[in-house]
Formats: sequence, C-alpha cells, structure tokens
Amino acid sequence: MGEFRFARVFRAGMVLQRGCAFTVWGFGAEGEVAVECRGTDNFKTVCRALPDGRFFAEFPAVAGGSAAYTLSAVCGEKRAEVSGVRFGDVYLLLGQSNMSYPLSAVEKRKSLARRAARADIAFLSLTEPPFSDLSEVTRPVSPLQDLARDYLYISADEEKLAGASAIGVMAAVYLSERARVPVGMVDTSMGGLSVEAYLPREYAESDAELKEYLERTGRYVPADAFNSCGERNYTQLSGVYNEKVAPLAGLRFCAMVWYLGESAAYDLETALFFERELRCIVRHYRRLFGEIPFVAVQIANEYYPYGDRCGLMYVNESIDRLAREEPGCFAVPAYAVEPRWMVKDGDMYYHPIHPVNKQPIAAAIAKILYENAVCRRRYAFPRIRSASPDGAGGIVCEIEDAGEGFAERPLYGFSVCGADGKYYTAKAEAVSADRIRLTSAQVAEPTDMTYAFVPDPEDCDAFLKTGEPLLPYRTRREEVHGGYDPLPHWLCLQRETVAECCFGWSVGMQRRVPRWEKGRVYGNFCRISVLPNGGGTLKISARPNNAGYYFFGASPRVCLSGHRSGLADYPFLRVQLGASKEGVTFYGIAVRMASGEIFRFAPRNAGAAADAVPLFAAQFSDYCVGLEQAFREDSALVTLDGAERGQIAEAEFLFRSRSECEVYLRNIELIGSEVRCEYAEGERRAASAAMQLPVSR
Repeated sequence: MGEFRFARVFRAGMVLQRGCAFTVWGFGAEGEVAVECRGTDNFKTVCRALPDGRFFAEFPAVAGGSAAYTLSAVCGEKRAEVSGVRFGDVYLLLGQSNMSYPLSAVEKRKSLARRAARADIAFLSLTEPPFSDLSEVTRPVSPLQDLARDYLYISADEEKLAGASAIGVMAAVYLSERARVPVGMVDTSMGGLSVEAYLPREYAESDAELKEYLERTGRYVPADAFNSCGERNYTQLSGVYNEKVAPLAGLRFCAMVWYLGESAAYDLETALFFERELRCIVRHYRRLFGEIPFVAVQIANEYYPYGDRCGLMYVNESIDRLAREEPGCFAVPAYAVEPRWMVKDGDMYYHPIHPVNKQPIAAAIAKILYENAVCRRRYAFPRIRSASPDGAGGIVCEIEDAGEGFAERPLYGFSVCGADGKYYTAKAEAVSADRIRLTSAQVAEPTDMTYAFVPDPEDCDAFLKTGEPLLPYRTRREEVHGGYDPLPHWLCLQRETVAECCFGWSVGMQRRVPRWEKGRVYGNFCRISVLPNGGGTLKISARPNNAGYYFFGASPRVCLSGHRSGLADYPFLRVQLGASKEGVTFYGIAVRMASGEIFRFAPRNAGAAADAVPLFAAQFSDYCVGLEQAFREDSALVTLDGAERGQIAEAEFLFRSRSECEVYLRNIELIGSEVRCEYAEGERRAASAAMQLPVSR
C-alpha cells in the first residue's frame, strides 16, 4: 500500500477554503481510517479506504480566520498529521510567463516582498525540478492522483516570496488586506506554456476538428509519443493538467485566475482554437472545483511578429468572448496599463513580453475576485454589449457595467466602416452613462465599429469616471485586412512619447521615444511641444533662417518597430493648422524613402496639387494633403502606390516663413476622400475651422 500519508497538497501552513464543506484525502490506507480536524471547532469522521489505499474524508464548513487547525489520520498503528492549517480564501493560478514572472524581477519588489511577508497569505508554487535544458522536463502521460513532488507553502519569508509569482503574491496581499482572512494561492504556471498543456486529453481526442488542427500545427502529441518532444516536452498536450491540476481534484477554491495567451498570438485561426480550448478548460475545471469565478487577463501590448502580426488583438478578443458567453467568467484588460520593462537596479535581463509594472494588473484581478468571489456581488470591467446603426449616420454602442459613465473628454480609439469594410477613425461622444455614439465624415452609413482593436492600443482612452477601461471590441469577427484603421500613434497628440516595440530580449527591448521631433527631412529650425488641451495640439516654435532656406518642420515618428504608419492605406490626410502671424506657408509632407529618395506630398488647393498654401493668423483652418501624388526631387508630380508608400522611413510636415513664428497643428486624420479646400492669398474659403489658437506661452 505504500506510505500512509495525506496527499501532498496538504502541508503545514496551508489555507483551506472557508465557508464550504471540504474534503481531505490520502494514500496507503487499509480498512477503516479515522480522520480528524482539530482547532476552534473539532470534527471527526471515519471512512473506509478504497482497494488502492486511497481514503477520503468529508467535513462541514469552517469559518475563516487566523486560528490554526491540525489534520490527523489514523489507520491501525499508522498515523499522519498536518499542522498549522487555516481557513480563508484559496485561488488557483493558471498561466505562462507573465503569471509565473517572479516578484524579485518587478518594480518595487523589495517593498512588496516586505508587505507580503507581513500579510496573512500562504503561497504554494508547483515549480519545476531543476533542469539545465528544457528537454530534461517531462510530464506524466495520464492524470496523476497526487502531486509528483513535495512542495512547501511560503509565508512570512521575504526571500522565498520574492521567487514566487508577482501577480499571485500581490493579488494575495490585496485580497488578504481587504477580506481580512488568510489567503492561499496555488500556482501551476510556467513560462512558455501553451493552452494545450492545461487541456485534458479526452477533449482533444473527442473533438475531430480540434484534433486535426493540433496535428496540423504540431501541437498534438499522442500518448505513445509523450516526452519525445525535446524542448517542447514541458508544454505537451495535457501535461501540466496531468501533473499539477488533476491531483488537486477535490480541493475547494474561491476562484481561478488565468494569464496565458502570448503563445497563441499568431493568427485568427490560432485564436479561435485557443478560445475553443479555453472554454473546455473552464467547463472541465469547474467540474473538478465547483462553479467558481474564472478571471482571465488579456495579454499586454507588445509586437508579436508572427502569423499576420495581429495575434495580440485576436487573443484578447477570444478572452473577451469567453467572458461574455460563459457565466461567471471575467476579462481583465491590459491595454490601459502602460507596460514598462526596466527596473532601476541595473539588471541586464529585460524581456519585452514581461512588463515589470505588474501591480495594476494584480490590483485589477484582486478587485474582481474580491467583489465577485468574496462578496458575491457583480463587478466587471465595462464592455460594449451591442453596437448598431442609429439611422442618422452614426453607430450607438450600448455599454454594460458602465457605472457612472465615462470621463468627460474626447474618447479616442474607435473606428467605423460602411458596406465596403474600410474603417476610418470615428468621433466618439458619450451621450449618456451607458451609450457612446460614433460618427465619421468619411462614412455616411456606418455598419460596423471597433474599439481598441489595433496592434498598439496605447492611445485608446475610453475610461469610466472611476478609471476602469472599456474592453476592446469589434462587431465583425474576421481576419484583419488592409481596410482596418491602424490608428497610427503619430495621429494622437495627447502624449509626447510612444513605446517602440523592438521584439528581442537580448538586443531590441522596449523603449519610449518622442512621437514628434524637429524636421528630419528639410528644416529643423524649431522647437516641438505638445499642448495637452483635450485632443492635444502640437506647437512648433520656429526660428527659420537663410541657412535652411527659411524652411522648418515637424516630423512624426512614422517608422517605428511594431507600428504601422497608415500612410500606405489611405489616399488623403486632413489636418487643422494655424499660425501666430501671417506670412507662413504650408508645403505639405516631405518624406524620405528607405531607398533614400525624397518626395513631397502636396497640399491640395481647389481639388488639385499645390506647391504651397498659406496659413492664417490666430485661427485654425482645415488642410488636405494628397498621399497618392507627390513632387519628386526634380519637381515632377508622380504617383506613388501603396507598396511604395509602405517604404516611407521619415516624414515631415513642412513650413516656410521669413520670420520667427509659431505654428499649431491638431486633429490629424487619414481619410478616404478629399476634403475640398480653397486658399488664396489673404483669404480662406470652404472647409475651414474658425477656432482660435491656444494662447502662446
């Protein structure tokens, strides 16, 4: 029968779920087993061992608190005992590297470790045994009845807690401080895992379509080939489930937390099967652990150079759809947390898919868990419940969980399309606490919309008054195509810097760079600043001189790793410009190609390309620039197709003046049809915006 003992999950210092009947079990028994739970309350039961030596004992609910209990079992002359057991709230953590990423590698880790050591928490990390190569990691081919190794619960030890999951430790601290009961975390995560590692084999075997997909993509491992995948052994189909989850069956949890999806950031098909598998996981795990809340975190903003390079968007959409359609599931958006990758101690390991500022995500997880799992009252991030045309040239979005409504400022990050499927940036207005209306001058009859469905959602800012971000959403689920509005970062004038996504932990990294700089193609005789007035305004303070032919300009960062410029996708650009004095002219947009050639996209005047057009003093006017015709270096007007415009490496909004001046630039849009503007010296006609310039400072 083997050693008489409790299952390995029952260890000194553990936390058992309060408020519900619980089961303890063990191995190596024969005949009757007397099992006792002694503490503030005393419970005793006698059970009969199964033929294989396992025994199970059931006990009534215990209220949570700091009182310690002892579990004991006696079988003839054999005795097993576990002391220091408390009752509180217990959570199951599932995920890959962003879940397992240790507290020792994040911001404020020393103070957080001290805080965790003072908190009433118990952390069980089901870590891997030491290995020098991933091929040394193996998994059981079938579900285990017990954990494969002995593990220890960690509490009140700064050094040991520093090596545990940062997300898990911080969430446990927040929950313990809020609920004022012990909090236990059981962490099954490991870096690099794919969703299949958590999926029981029977689901893949019984779903012919899923099995075909897994075979075709190399993710299916038949039982007779298990542990023959070399460095992929650790994430084989069902491996982590067999080793780390199945042995916990019978344990009670307050909720489950999922943070995995980076390994599925490839294309739409991958995301669809990711969602399919994740739904199976939720349903099966609830059979094991009860109908408890399931919280899934969307993956962080990052450039994934795989598949069609839109994998991040697809994965986050799948997580949102799970939360929409599976009762008791909740999605945590990550796009509103500006990811940072560097801690200030000179450590040389920074990986661009592992943000080190994990506190906001942990706090968001803890908030959802506390409200829904602990207090049993609904709390979720706002989401678009439905979006439909209003018959008056707009789309109205109905918002669920909108609370007191949205902050009173321009909402950026929405786009709309018509029957042709071509998306354009939309003007978004909160018309009530739970309704947002979208319009676009480029789409007379909008049919569909998106919010934050872009590779880089950093600028999307539809937040409630209480700070919660609206979950990303689109009405039409399809592969991203050339018609999607890329919402290029340089169109947004609300922030001065942007994260350049240079994938590659060894050399590329992440860094923040200015969105706008002095002119990089022709004229850099100026200073650039962003005025944070609502939608933002770029201020160009110029001191042009004869050495620069009196040219000056401002260059948006249109060529950055991980970002699309959008210049290849639209035929026109509209912008509002104004000057502090008369005598300033606008020469359009000068661009340098990857080949080194320079072209200048001409401003439009009365429906034709113009060499230059005047700016007007003390007020904004609309200007339109054609992006299909450009002046070549010999002044010939040539046509540049989308592929050629995709080779633009640098751009510059180009101006000319004989004296010092200030130019103001705002409301940039990439558009599908020309805005007809007419200009003559000293006068302005059609398509102008008679609005005063910001006060110069």
